[in-house]
Amino acid sequence: MLSAHNIVAGYVDEIDILQNVSVDVQEQQITSVIGPNGSGKSTLMRVICGFLTPKSGQVLWDDTDLTGRQSHTMAGLGICYLPQERTVYPHLTVEQNIYLGGWTFRRDKARIRHELSRVYDLFPMMQERRKSKAGNLSGGMQKILEVARGMMIRPEILICDEPTVGLAPIIAKEVYDTIERLKADGLTILLVDQNVREAIRIGDQIYVLEVGQNKVNGTRAEFEANQHDMIKDWLQI
Repeated sequence: MLSAHNIVAGYVDEIDILQNVSVDVQEQQITSVIGPNGSGKSTLMRVICGFLTPKSGQVLWDDTDLTGRQSHTMAGLGICYLPQERTVYPHLTVEQNIYLGGWTFRRDKARIRHELSRVYDLFPMMQERRKSKAGNLSGGMQKILEVARGMMIRPEILICDEPTVGLAPIIAKEVYDTIERLKADGLTILLVDQNVREAIRIGDQIYVLEVGQNKVNGTRAEFEANQHDMIKDWLQI
């Protein structure tokens, strides 16, 4: 469904953060990308989502070439990107934040109402808090609000960059539970995470990046059996 082949990319002409990195994301699965700090995980997400044009390589979404495509066009293709940074508007209500997810079809009031109702069915806790200011939500609930907002476009794939960074474990669990539930509903998910245990636990396919290169990849079962040996060089678990 989504594939990045032989990606070479960086922010300075002389320095390549990614060096021939390849990732294949299968439909209705969770593909986890893990690796130490500086391995190029977030850079890969920026390339895939159109925030950074690669020097070489190709990003494909089914038969559509996404390489170098502008980021604001991704939502129209069914691609929802959740960056690591917090993106809720704290002074707006929960419902106003969710409305913004339908910006591309904002003039279609009937569709807005329909999609809002569907999102509330998916996230009843958001409906309960719909009149609350988003800034009053916990960090975990703000991240779930970002996911709920993204669901307004009925995405085919959700791309999450470090969705639980800075969250306490009990709050992070709510985020992982949400990701797993969406996968069970048929959504395809690409997850970048530094929480190795959780990324392996919920991932169907796992890729390890190291120093901007593919180190190893395999299924959850393969990683669960050999987790320590596969990543002992760069992380204590």
